[in-house]
Amino acid sequence: MTSKRDPATTNKEPLLAGGHHLWGVLLTASAGMFMVQLDFLALQSAVPEMARDLNTTASDLQWVISGYMLAEAAFLIVGGRLADIFGRKRFLIIGAAIFGLTSLIGGAATSPLMLITMRLLQGIGAAIMLPVALAVTTNAFPATRVQRAVGLVFAIGSIGLAFGPLVGGILTDLVSWRVVLWINVPVTIAMIALAIYTVEDTRDESVPRSVDIAGLVLVVVSIAAFTFGIDRTTVWGWLYAPTLACIIGGVIGLFCFVIVESRVRYPLIDLSLFRMRVFSAMTIAGSVGNGAATIVIFLSMIYLQDVKGFTPIEAGATFLTFSLGYAFSGLTSGRVEGVPPGIAMGCGLAIGGLATIGMGMTDSLFMFVALAGLSGLGLGFGWAYTSVVTQSVVPKQQAGAASGTVLTVLISVAGIALAIAVSIYETFTSAGSPNQAMVIKAIVMGAGVAVLFAALFVALFGRERKVRALHKF
Repeated sequence: MTSKRDPATTNKEPLLAGGHHLWGVLLTASAGMFMVQLDFLALQSAVPEMARDLNTTASDLQWVISGYMLAEAAFLIVGGRLADIFGRKRFLIIGAAIFGLTSLIGGAATSPLMLITMRLLQGIGAAIMLPVALAVTTNAFPATRVQRAVGLVFAIGSIGLAFGPLVGGILTDLVSWRVVLWINVPVTIAMIALAIYTVEDTRDESVPRSVDIAGLVLVVVSIAAFTFGIDRTTVWGWLYAPTLACIIGGVIGLFCFVIVESRVRYPLIDLSLFRMRVFSAMTIAGSVGNGAATIVIFLSMIYLQDVKGFTPIEAGATFLTFSLGYAFSGLTSGRVEGVPPGIAMGCGLAIGGLATIGMGMTDSLFMFVALAGLSGLGLGFGWAYTSVVTQSVVPKQQAGAASGTVLTVLISVAGIALAIAVSIYETFTSAGSPNQAMVIKAIVMGAGVAVLFAALFVALFGRERKVRALHKF
């Protein structure tokens, strides 16, 4: 049984003690997280220039962003579970290779169709890399150091998120939008080399090397249909028949997926994970926080450029306080092992929620920038700490599937939240209208209020009598 002195011992134990290969595992996992985070936000800054270069419009290239998110959300669970069954090292390399190769070809695209196709495939590569990167970290480190290790991976990955908009703007303005994709190539090559020499190939030995095909098809098709419907609400509207068909069909498909998974002998997802109160509470609260962060980033870029008149580079530099707070919180998330998860998460989200509300209330640019830093710190903590804790409470052999499940929920909810926010924004305003700033502020404050409710929820329901056994597998 874990002793009561474990948290203190954990804090004093060097992270890389007892294994020279651990640095390689950390670098490999962190490189994957960093690359995905940087690419996603950096490429958003490049879409207008892409459209001009490929003789199309920015709206016609929306699938460069939304198609990527759709593919990633649909394959996260599948990627994590297949890695658990057939080998995590193998699938980490496969995911990195797909991501790097599609970045290379996408950067050389000569048509919108070619670029969008590569981005869809790139999303699948990201869906494999993200959960497997966390799973190999969980399996490589002793249980007493898993939280710090996963937190460090998120911290390094969040640096990519922090500088994504700024890097994308600089590369696009000074060189070419194509370079935003091509910078992934050397990172993936280095990542694959590190994985070959430092990552041990582990798998879930409790199940045979067979795949729940029915569950795989159901989860991919259902999530794809649901997220596609949500994505198209800004184009079709919420009450348009195809929108409703996609959303309702996706929900029905997910319900059927749950039924199938509860009856097959070797399911794609072990539904018993959700019977762990800490796992469920953290996933729910983290999803609300991540949804709010997505809304804040998107609307703040509109606010700084359309309302304040900043250029993309100036907006990225101004919003750097949010991004740096978000990055720093990843490191913090792995250093609170002695605090009950519900309390730690509740405090982090409370800070983020209050600061987000403040961002919506202030008219001072100085206060907006200062509060953005606190908002990024709190909301970023929620994103990282969700994976830190959920990876700590699940059995090691299910690390990939659990990570894929959590990331699927977090990313899907963020997509839904953003679609709702954009729909509200487009309903009540138009570019250059006098109420534009007011609508943005109202939506941001609403996101902050939702985060405060999530903080209260996780503080009440994220507690468990087995909190001290978080490091035990």
